[in-house]
Amino acid sequence: MKRILTIIILCAVGFSASAQASRHRLREGNRDYNKQRYEQAEVNYRKALERDSTDFRGQYNLAGDLYRQEKYSEAASHYQQALAAQGLSDKQRARTLHNQGNSMLKNAMQSEQMEGLQQAVNCYQEALKLDPKNDDTRYNLAYARRLLQQQQQQQQGGGQDQQQKDQQQKDQQQQNQQQQNQQQQQNQPQQQEDQQQQQRQPQQSQRKQDADRMLDAVRNNERQALRDKERSDKPVRIRKTDKDW
Repeated sequence: MKRILTIIILCAVGFSASAQASRHRLREGNRDYNKQRYEQAEVNYRKALERDSTDFRGQYNLAGDLYRQEKYSEAASHYQQALAAQGLSDKQRARTLHNQGNSMLKNAMQSEQMEGLQQAVNCYQEALKLDPKNDDTRYNLAYARRLLQQQQQQQQGGGQDQQQKDQQQKDQQQQNQQQQNQQQQQNQPQQQEDQQQQQRQPQQSQRKQDADRMLDAVRNNERQALRDKERSDKPVRIRKTDKDW
């Protein structure tokens, strides 16, 4: 009996010492946090959780410290672990859900993920069920819903923009084809005229050659007639006959 009692006492002492060490680490972390030494505060909070990972204060404070370091995804995860603690009041749960929603909202804004915005909306809604008079939660819920709606409209608009671009490209191709056909039609008469001109050129050339030959013949005849006339107009020389002896 004494042995069992001794074991119980030792366990109680050990648990008390571990709890004291955990509380000491939490206090150290709080001091670092208040002095904005967030990285050192994170170290102390994590050491406190090594002794008791289910401690609400350790998880909640670590999550807030990670939020300050803009590690929003990790912060949301530790707020979720804080919600798993036993014996939480509605105020505690509402405050934790509010902060978890903030972490998810910030993470979604950084990564532009619609899923994160929807999760933030869900957290704010659950927080309002537990604390309906919290105006900060109501405001953040409206803000997250507006961002979610804008993202949905952008995605839908992106699809419509792509359809419009495809239709514009198709219309432009049809217009280019019509212009090409019109250009071919406009060029066709000119091409026919060029072909007719090419066909007329040999005929015109042959006619010119025939005309030149006829002109040369007329000129030759004229020169010959002129020479004949000159001969007829030339006085006849009478040759003296030999003297008859």
